[in-house]
Amino acid sequence: MSVQSSRYGRQEIFYGIGPEGQEKLKKARVAIIEMSAIGTAVANNLARAGVGFIRLIDGDYVDISELQRQSLFTEEDARNERVKAVILKEYLGSVNSEIEVEDRITILDGSNADSLLSDVDVVVDASDSFETRLLINEACHALKKPWVYGGALAASGMVKVFLPGEEEPCFRCFIGDEEFIPGETPTCATEGVLCSTVSMIAALQCAEVLKLLTDADSVRSDLISFDLWDNSFDTFTVEKDPECPVCRGEYSFYGKASKAQTVSMCGKDSMQIVPSNEGEIDFEKYAEKLKNRGKVKYTKYTLDFDDGDVEIKLFKTGRAIIKHVSDEKRARAVYAEYIGL
Repeated sequence: MSVQSSRYGRQEIFYGIGPEGQEKLKKARVAIIEMSAIGTAVANNLARAGVGFIRLIDGDYVDISELQRQSLFTEEDARNERVKAVILKEYLGSVNSEIEVEDRITILDGSNADSLLSDVDVVVDASDSFETRLLINEACHALKKPWVYGGALAASGMVKVFLPGEEEPCFRCFIGDEEFIPGETPTCATEGVLCSTVSMIAALQCAEVLKLLTDADSVRSDLISFDLWDNSFDTFTVEKDPECPVCRGEYSFYGKASKAQTVSMCGKDSMQIVPSNEGEIDFEKYAEKLKNRGKVKYTKYTLDFDDGDVEIKLFKTGRAIIKHVSDEKRARAVYAEYIGL
């Protein structure tokens, strides 16, 4: 079969990849953190480009409010509150049957980072959590993995490749001592976000991933920042901080035992409870336990409970989303009553 008529013909005749680069992509392994608007676009592009293995890491379900920007989900997915990673695995498998797509229905934390990231070549950040990015940074520093940061807010975004190496700056070098303070830091839930913004970030990230996987010498070293509404594009050099704790191997998140935590979900009127010890819940037995207290239904991946006052989406590991609750104490109380902390 000629290059021009092959599946990846248009990519193989591109000078930056060629047949040799395509072979490298076929053998490459990538992990994408969160199937957000950015994550779905990145996964779609990399699958079509022929990246041989793609791990989709996400523990959320589809909500109608996300369809404005998350391009691979449908209204039916939202009505049925289907699990994002499962949907994408099915979809990408239909797009490219030559690659392997793995769905990991979980959230990245300090205790599972090794199992999720140690066997891939590149990690792509598509999260909307400041702490998740700090964890990705520490894990990739420890595992000596390159990762591609991408952040979006309203019409603006930033992309940066962080490479392993003693002379390379890390994400902590970039942000310094900045901390995320709930309620004070702008988020997409408070400022909004354009679909075109996340598409731009995904395109920039994918280009850098392809460069990394094909050993190109044109991997971007600076940070690119843009605002599509104000028509501005800028680049900045990120300097290595000689006092950076991460660069000295001092980690605050990576390798740490997970603790029970309550997390507000961006864009959803819900709280997520992550237990300190995850297990394997038997949905059939649990549904029997709850059936006299309200409506219960379950699939292979999630169990839904609704008693008219409380709504819970429970995952196999014990992680749960408490719906229509914005107060942490209330969310933890509901979890303790119905599931147990």
